[in-house]
Formats: sequence, structure tokens, C-alpha cells
Amino acid sequence: MKNIFEILMAAPPEQITRCKIAMLEIAHGHWEAAAMTMDDAAYETEPGEWARDCMEMRDFCMAMDKVKSEGIHAIQASGGSAAAGARMVIATL
Repeated sequence: MKNIFEILMAAPPEQITRCKIAMLEIAHGHWEAAAMTMDDAAYETEPGEWARDCMEMRDFCMAMDKVKSEGIHAIQASGGSAAAGARMVIATL
């Protein structure tokens, strides 16, 4: 999974501002807002690798929002790649 900076660097010109907004939302812990921003970016772009990266980041942000509200046990039970990414990030904090 690519991080938000890598997604920003590969963004189509019309999505750069949206990626910057998502980066700030992530930095401030506004995971649900970041997930919606990445979802909008993915749907307003042609299908491809960049859109898939946005969807993965959206899933990760949704998992982190769930952790924020319910704790780490919320994603451990659900499994999945976003949950694995969230566990990796939390473990490194």
C-alpha cells in the first residue's frame, strides 16, 4: 500500500489539491474525512493504478477511524489488508 505522500506525488493535476486536503486530514487525525476525500478522488478519476491506491488509502483511513472510536480490537476481529496496515502503523507509534 502506498502512503498518502506517494499518492500525492502520482496524482493527476486535477486531484492534487484534494490529495493535499486528505494529507492534512490524516495529519490531524480526521480519518473519516480523509476516507471520504480519497473516495471522491478515486471516483472522479479514470480507473487505474492511482484510483486503486486511493481506494486502499480510503480503506486504511476507515480502519483507522474505527480504531479511533472503538480501539484496536475493532480491526483485529475484522481482518483484511487495511486492518493489517493499521496494526503496522499502530505498532510503530
